[in-house]
Amino acid sequence: MPISPPDEKLLDLPSIELMELFGRIRYLTDKAGFSGTLPAIWQCSDESQSIKKALFGYVFNCPSFNLGRVGALLDPTRLATAAHHGNDLVIIGGSHLGAQQEDGIGYIERIHGDVAPCCGKLTRVLGEYLQLYQRATQLIKIFRAGGTARIEIPYKYLFSKPRSSTARIQIRLNRLVGGESTGEGSLGKIFPMNHALITDHPALGELTETPQPIGKRLTPDTFSFRKNLDHDSLEPLSMLEASVFDFFPEIVSSNQPHRRICDINTWRQFHRMASYITDYFDGSHRNIFVLAGLTIDHSVRHNSFVPQFGFWMEQGKALEARYFNTEQIHELLSKQKIYRPPVTFLEYAGIT
Repeated sequence: MPISPPDEKLLDLPSIELMELFGRIRYLTDKAGFSGTLPAIWQCSDESQSIKKALFGYVFNCPSFNLGRVGALLDPTRLATAAHHGNDLVIIGGSHLGAQQEDGIGYIERIHGDVAPCCGKLTRVLGEYLQLYQRATQLIKIFRAGGTARIEIPYKYLFSKPRSSTARIQIRLNRLVGGESTGEGSLGKIFPMNHALITDHPALGELTETPQPIGKRLTPDTFSFRKNLDHDSLEPLSMLEASVFDFFPEIVSSNQPHRRICDINTWRQFHRMASYITDYFDGSHRNIFVLAGLTIDHSVRHNSFVPQFGFWMEQGKALEARYFNTEQIHELLSKQKIYRPPVTFLEYAGIT
């Protein structure tokens, strides 16, 4: 059983405009005595993320150092290089999602006018699993017969699936079935429904004799996925898939599966970062502040940011490092004033 990520309701919070966010972080770290501060960022290499990187460097008066790869994969070993370029470190990062959502997928309009999923890399990781889940929610049928709630499970879901190079869904029959088969259906076998399923979904008491898809009642505890993963691959798609694989049942059954995979990827990469800083990185009395969250792409030129997790290590004291959950990091940032750069962005770019 994998460790559960934070509930998606806790992460579904309003976003903050970038200049306000960076201004609050700059005020916080200046007040805490950060000096020679190098801003660093891990994010997807999508063009929609470039303005965020530019504004981050503008507020901290130093171009930001890159710690990430496509799909917002973190390369924590780049911290050692970053440490040679500055003294204290302010790091932000995480996945990004198109603000225009349709059927649980975030979209963005590209510069040539086409509308496409965003983050496209995470959409590709998600697609195979989401299709398997959606198909199962339609093929597994529920109905009432002889006064008893019944469930018909196609034969394709009744047998154990070996792992292969393609993903397969494995139904946990003991979660859905409440006894031996009572007969044959058009696609598979018919069983009495597990009483616990009826208890969890009171509306099932209103079933009729007409079979209907099980739909969203196919919850994360009722199935799993099987696939041979390449844990040694350095290819981004394989790395992302392996990182979130254990959480796919929760992801695909969410009403916002694209946002959920973005949130879980951010959560995983944030803890990779924090673990690397406390266990392997030579802090050498440095101050390090890390903010992880979800970037909302309103367009290729306009982002906002949902803070989700925070980490703060002062003077290289790893054992005294502080972690902030979603509520705590929002509270911390809301208490800060907003630093405003003394020059305009054009002046910072050398244009007078």
